[in-house]
Parts: sequence; C-alpha cells; structure tokens
Amino acid sequence: MKKKTGSVDQWIQFIGKDKLQTFQDNFARAYGVSMIFLDMDGNPLTVGSQNSLFCFTIQKEHAVRCQENFQMDRETMQKGESFIHVCPFGIACLYVPVYFNNRLTAFAGIGGLTYENSTIPENLKQRFHITSYSKEATWNILTLLESMLRLLNVNCTVSQKDTVQKQEDALPVKVRDERISRREQEIVQLLCKGYTNKQIARQLFISETTVKTHISNILAKLNLHDRMQIVVYYYNKINGAEASDTNNNEETD
Repeated sequence: MKKKTGSVDQWIQFIGKDKLQTFQDNFARAYGVSMIFLDMDGNPLTVGSQNSLFCFTIQKEHAVRCQENFQMDRETMQKGESFIHVCPFGIACLYVPVYFNNRLTAFAGIGGLTYENSTIPENLKQRFHITSYSKEATWNILTLLESMLRLLNVNCTVSQKDTVQKQEDALPVKVRDERISRREQEIVQLLCKGYTNKQIARQLFISETTVKTHISNILAKLNLHDRMQIVVYYYNKINGAEASDTNNNEETD
C-alpha cells in the first residue's frame, strides 16, 4: 500500500541540505559504501557520496536492465519500509525511508557493497573497491541508519522567514543564471570573494569533495575551464548589469 507522502522541500529546509550532505559523506566514508538521498520519484536530493565505479561500469553495458531494477526498487519504496535488494550483478542495495511530520518524504539509498559469499570474484572486489559484509552486518548498517533517520520525524512547520535568503547575501538578480542552483550560487559568491575550497567547505558546512563537485558542475554548465574563469564571468556580468542600470537612470533623468 502506497504511503501518503510529505513535503521534501520542508524537510530539506528543516534539516539543512548542507548538513544532510555532510552526514551522508561521513556515513558513506565510515562504512566504505556509496550513498545518496532520493525523493519519492527517485530523483537525487544530494550529490552521491563515493559513487561505485563497479556500478558505473555495469550500467554502461546494461543500462536498460539496471533501470528496470531501480524502477522495481522505487515501487517498493512507496511502501515506506526499509529493505535490501541484491541486484543481478551481486551488489546489495539498501533503502531506508525518511519520514517528516509522520509522512513518507524521501529515501536514503546505499550501494557499493556486497555479501561476503556473493558471486562477485575477489579480484573484481579489489579492483573496484567493493566492500564485503556479512548479511548480519549489512542489516546492522540498515538498522542503524533507520534509527538515525527516525530522529528526523518531527512535527514542525518551517517558517518562510527562516528559509528566505537575505538579499545582501544573494547574487544580484540580474546576474543570476537559471542553469545554476541556489547552492552553486552560494559557492560562486564565495569564489568571487577569493575563498579556497577548504574555506568554502567550512562556510557552508559541507565537505571539500562536495565543493569540488559543485565547482565542476558550475564549470560544465557555463562551459568554462577553471575557477578563475568563473570569477571573471560573474565580474563581467555584474559590471554589465551596473552599467545598464546607470544608462537607464541617465535616460530617465
């Protein structure tokens, strides 16, 4: 039976996307697994942590089959219960529901691990850094994560005034780019102030790896090649917007 779902935006606003990303990065690193948070449509809410090279390689050759397996998992997610699904290629996929205001809101997905007696050869486990766990240990990981995420099931309303970004902290409206997300805009601001990756990570409470991923995404979206080009790009946009405003004011006068 499909559970009634809640607002994923409210949940993200309540917990903080940067804190969620940091928790995910640390959890994945601690257990040697890949991890991501998904909405109920299967769309990513975070940047994947320690993405599995083995899964990436398999998906290149078996994209349709992998998509069909994920679709089955997504349908099972709608029941709102934790579960483990071992894919046809031997990878154990763990799914744990996130409830907010007592409503099914999202899912945590873990991969990149396999059972100790799986069909994946040892040489492939070593080559692709696939972590092996006993079934009992795997269920312990799932149970721990489930217990932690239950702590987030609280009844509260996120006030709009607490989530609206202060005007002085945002990029000027005229220079914003629809291709760039809000989080990426925040990183652009700090890049323009001369912040290093480590300083950006501390300022936004995210990992340096996440900062690098965001910067790579910004470069790709804007068709640029390095961080200095990002600074120059926005510097020129800001100057162009200010010049346009000045010309418009002169014409009005």
